[in-house]
Amino acid sequence: MIKDKLKYASFVDFVKKFKKASDIIRMEKPEYIIAPILGAVPFIDILSIIDKHFPLESVHYLPNSSRFANRDELTLKWYSNFYKKNEINEPMKIICLDEVLSGSSAVNGYKQFKRSIEERTKEKAKGVSNELEARKYYRQKLNKNISYRSIGFAEKDYRRNPVFSNLVNKKKVYVLEFDEIPTIDNMALNPVHLKPLKKHENGKITYLPEIESFEVTPEYMNFLQNIATYIGVDPKTVSPINFSRIEEGLKQAKE
Repeated sequence: MIKDKLKYASFVDFVKKFKKASDIIRMEKPEYIIAPILGAVPFIDILSIIDKHFPLESVHYLPNSSRFANRDELTLKWYSNFYKKNEINEPMKIICLDEVLSGSSAVNGYKQFKRSIEERTKEKAKGVSNELEARKYYRQKLNKNISYRSIGFAEKDYRRNPVFSNLVNKKKVYVLEFDEIPTIDNMALNPVHLKPLKKHENGKITYLPEIESFEVTPEYMNFLQNIATYIGVDPKTVSPINFSRIEEGLKQAKE
């Protein structure tokens, strides 16, 4: 376990906030839990350790990251296939797990979700005799039936995007503020490695929506095992999960 007192205090805060996230998910009982690739991949591993009844079958991975050059295109395609698989005739809850610094990615995720409803509305109304009325009907139906909220895993001391703050005020986002989220931009603590597309002049790399490899580092295993030990779970029983579902999520954004 962690010996440095300050680091240990930050670690305890981290685990307690994830327990709160687990409690929110239990309370909301969403049919779908959306985990954006890349940031939320470790979040699912952590939540499955904290809650042995965590609904892994409800987790779906969405490529929403600024690391993808064509993020908006991928997200809309993902949702298009989502609607093809799910005819929304009954109320449905979606909870998205968002990594938050400024909150811009969470804002983008919400905007793309709302845009996906408009695209689905057009698709459903296409060919109907009174298309404008049909669009209005399907828009109202989808907006009524789908509840979309997110849990923002936010590091303290960052200036938030004003649109993100507005979503918080409208109760579209549960914000959990952490002293530190060590998985952010730390590939040693994320098993998903994507195929690089281009390295830019500023050093930033954009990626293809394809898995280059799954790499479980000793640092990541130690990280997960420390969490397990703290909450009283046998550390030998934990490991990263859902690799096939991560690949399915990327495929859903391309097919």
